[in-house]
Amino acid sequence: MSGRLYERPTNRPSLAYAALAFAVLFGVLTAFVVARQTSALDLDLILSLRSGAEPWLTAMFLAITFTSGKLAIPAAIAFAITLYYRGDARGAAYYAGTCIAAQLLNAILKYSVARPRPHGISPRLTAAGGMSYPSADAMLAVVIFGLGTYMVSETIRSQAVSRSARALAAAFIVLAAIARVYLGAHWPTDVLGGTLAGLACATFGFAVLRRPPEILIPVAETPPALPGAESHG
Repeated sequence: MSGRLYERPTNRPSLAYAALAFAVLFGVLTAFVVARQTSALDLDLILSLRSGAEPWLTAMFLAITFTSGKLAIPAAIAFAITLYYRGDARGAAYYAGTCIAAQLLNAILKYSVARPRPHGISPRLTAAGGMSYPSADAMLAVVIFGLGTYMVSETIRSQAVSRSARALAAAFIVLAAIARVYLGAHWPTDVLGGTLAGLACATFGFAVLRRPPEILIPVAETPPALPGAESHG
């Protein structure tokens, strides 16, 4: 048996439309946030979440927010290196570019919206500075951990392992968003906006900026022709 390479098919237009949809939803949410139409909902959600506070929950969310914040850059480097050594150098470059672009976009959005963080509503249990909307932890959790896991999982032959990795990444993204609200660092709409912005960046980067990775599949070798086997006519 030998191998040949082929490109895994992907529905690029659908992913591009999904990126546009996430961007539109983010724009709508941002308009409501700027107009201060979400204040009552944000307050109710914070108080509701904090009403169930437990020491074990606090410890878990502190560990999660440490991972999504302090370990984000090391994780991005690890994903890029993994993609490179698994034969997707172009994907590694585009992944790194998408992560950098998402970080820059988040800084621009924070400066533009200039929303203060929650103060005096629930205990601030983790360090947080600067403006609040959109949440950088939530946005980069999608791009760094979500997109990184998805791209690496495409290089894994086992569908069970691939799907399990994606499910774990999705759960981590949700928990990272909840952690920022629970720990008093963000309004709920901050993390929702960050998640939507991250999904827009991740789907756009995957659909438009890079082609699908090539996958090695085994095919049967064609036996060599025997001497004198050519037909004569």
